Amino acid sequence: MKFLRRAAVAGVLVLAASTWSTAAGAFAEESPATTQSPASTEAPSTDDAPQTEAPESDAPATEAPETDAPATEAPESTAPAPESSKPSDTAPEASDAAEPAPEITVTVPEVGLDGPAIADVEITVSNDSAQKMSSVAVSFAGPVGWQVVPSSQKLDAIKPGREQTATFQIRIPEKRPGFALRIFTATVTYKGGDGAGSATGIRAMPTSPPTDSLAALYNNVGITALSQTTAGNFDGEGNTFSAEQLAAVGAAPGATLEALGATLTMPASQPGTADNVTAAGQALRISGQGQRLVFLGSGSSLGATGTATVFYTDGTTSSGAIGFPNWSFHDENAHGAELAISTNGRNRPSGYGDAAYQYRMFAHSVPLTAGKTVDFVVLPTNATMHIFSIAVAP
Repeated sequence: MKFLRRAAVAGVLVLAASTWSTAAGAFAEESPATTQSPASTEAPSTDDAPQTEAPESDAPATEAPETDAPATEAPESTAPAPESSKPSDTAPEASDAAEPAPEITVTVPEVGLDGPAIADVEITVSNDSAQKMSSVAVSFAGPVGWQVVPSSQKLDAIKPGREQTATFQIRIPEKRPGFALRIFTATVTYKGGDGAGSATGIRAMPTSPPTDSLAALYNNVGITALSQTTAGNFDGEGNTFSAEQLAAVGAAPGATLEALGATLTMPASQPGTADNVTAAGQALRISGQGQRLVFLGSGSSLGATGTATVFYTDGTTSSGAIGFPNWSFHDENAHGAELAISTNGRNRPSGYGDAAYQYRMFAHSVPLTAGKTVDFVVLPTNATMHIFSIAVAP
C-alpha cells in the first residue's frame, strides 16, 4: 500500500511538473509575439508579418519532449495550438495598421494678390506619421521674381500628431490685367517622420476668375464660307477651313460628334466669325466628372503641343500633354492625337482650292482624377494650337 501511495504521489508530481512545463511553454510563445508587435507596427511594409510568425513555428519544437509523457497528457500537448494561433491572428492587424502610409503634409494658405504689398504667409507642417520629425527645415517660394524673406526657416522637432508653422514675408507686385496663375511652393526637409525625408505643398491661385464659356475666348477665325474666303486666317497666311466642306462631313455649326468617348460640339459661330481659341494659357470654367477631358482642335504648325492643367473643386490639380498635328501634310496620329474630321480642300484668300488634299481636325485628351469634379482648365500656351471644342468624357 505504501508503494502504491508513493507511486500515486509521484504521478501527481510528474503531472504537475508537466502542466507547469506546458504553461511555461505557452508563456514563452506569447513573449516573442509581444516583443515583435511594436517592430511590425513601425515597419512601413507588410513583409514583416511573416517574421512575427517565425517564433510560433518553433512552438511545437518546445513541446516535443512533452509528447513522451503518458497518454493522459496528450490533450495538453495540443493545448498550445490555440495559443500559437492567437499571435498569428494579430499579425494581419499589425499589417493592416501599416497599410495607410503615414504622411507629412505641408499647407500653403491663400495669398492675397492685390499689390503692391508685403504679406505674411504662414506655412503649416503637420506630422501624421508614427515617428517624431527632427532637423525640420521649411523653404518657401512665390512666383518667379517675387521676393520672399527669409528663404528658409528651421523648426523644432515635431511629435506625431502635432504641427508647427513657419512665417514668411512675401512682396506682392501690382496686379496685371488678364488671367494668370500664381504658384506658391513650400518644401519641408526632415529626419524621421515617415522616412521620406521631404514633402511639398503647392498653392495655385488665379489672378482672375476663369471664363465661363469657350466661345467667350474665341480669338481666331478658322472657318469661312465660299462667299467670303478672306474673312479668316487659320494658318497665318489667310487660309481657312471651308464651312461647306465641313458641313458635308457632318461638322456644320453646332453639330456634335463623338471622339475619345466625349460628345464634342462644333462652334455655333457663323462662318467668317471667331470660332476657335489659339491657346495662350486661358482659363475656362468647365464642370463634371469623368475619365478624361477631350479637346477638338488642329495645328497651324508641326509643333502645336502644350500642357493643359485641370483644377478640381477640392483645390487639387492634374495635368497632361496634348498636341494636334498640322491640319494638312502631317501624320494624323502625331503627338498622340486621333483624327476626328477630314475635309477636301480649304479656302484661300483667292477662293476655294487644294481640293486634292485633306484638311483636318483632331481629338486629344488629358486624364482626369477619378471621383473628383472639374472646376476649370488652363489651356496650354502655344498660339499654333487651335481649339474648337472641349468636353468631359464620362
